[in-house]
Amino acid sequence: MNPRRVLLLEPDAGLRTAATAAGCDTWSVECPATAAPDTDRRLSVDLDDVDALHSALVGTARTHEIPHIVYLGDSEVLHLAVERALRELSPARAEPLRRLRDPAVMRRILNQSGVSVVRAESAATVEGVRALVEDFPLPVAVKAGPVPRTTVIRNRDDLEKWVADAPAGPHLVEEFLSGPRVSVDTLTREGMHEVTGMTTGTYAGADLLHPAVLSEAATAGIRTAVRALLDLAGLQSGPAHTQVVVTAGGPRIAASKARLGPGPIRRLLRASTGRVLEEDVLSALCGSPRRHPAPGRSAALARLPLGHRGTDLAAALDVIGAMDHVDGVRPAEADADGPGHVEVVVHGGSRQEVGERLAAVRQKWDALRETAPTQG
Repeated sequence: MNPRRVLLLEPDAGLRTAATAAGCDTWSVECPATAAPDTDRRLSVDLDDVDALHSALVGTARTHEIPHIVYLGDSEVLHLAVERALRELSPARAEPLRRLRDPAVMRRILNQSGVSVVRAESAATVEGVRALVEDFPLPVAVKAGPVPRTTVIRNRDDLEKWVADAPAGPHLVEEFLSGPRVSVDTLTREGMHEVTGMTTGTYAGADLLHPAVLSEAATAGIRTAVRALLDLAGLQSGPAHTQVVVTAGGPRIAASKARLGPGPIRRLLRASTGRVLEEDVLSALCGSPRRHPAPGRSAALARLPLGHRGTDLAAALDVIGAMDHVDGVRPAEADADGPGHVEVVVHGGSRQEVGERLAAVRQKWDALRETAPTQG
């Protein structure tokens, strides 16, 4: 197979551009509503039809001898579709993805190796979870579901609420990890794991900050633990996004998936490092030369409350976007972390400068909200 051949699943314009820049030879599978007419290199399929999507991915990859299937969006269903296709096409390459995604498998390989050891027990049933929760000190984390969902149980009421809406098992009950959380992004080439970013939150009014505010010891411990996990999982190429908690006993891995971080983190890393992460991933898969971006700068991402509608919002976004230290501003829909909001990314030469610039953005935004016309 030609290593430069890549099958893109539901690519946006940015991913197409990145594929061209990385020198990839591309095909695509896309939703009919957003795609151009079918060609030899583009197949439209109903992405909600799991079996049709699977057939399209596997059939296209086999017909054109394509070694790589790439989806870089945030849909868990589409990530699982890629993993399913890879299991049929190349089980050895799919297995590391499963090991990282499955919380019980990930915890087992870590604990057995003595890396980032966390007390954890599996339960096949809801009643089994009840029994384990009684045996663990509260709070405790319960991970379960085909797409693993983590619920923190702090008291008996929390447990009963979880039981009432419990996903299908098996389940994993873990000790609750307390401490600052760090998002660690990596890119693996030929089994070598490069840490491309460490991100923390709640600094100087920011929801996310890069580079993370960490001691040298914590940074070194996190790098060691994450690289060890990726080695143990057998990941040979591609991105991974790992959540680490800096506990009193040292860094502990909470979760990991073989994919890029979510959109906000990607935008933050690009503002801080100048790296186009999508292009980095495709270059690594296709064997293109590694880019060496300029030294990074500090950058922060913050969520601003909505106070405008329609054209008033568009005008306010233009004002904020025109500030010379703003790398991007965009409206964002409500999600698990909060209601609808405006996401803004700012940069600076230091964390202090980032904090000052973010404060200036907030001040400007509040002034714009105060002068916005009243909705009648």
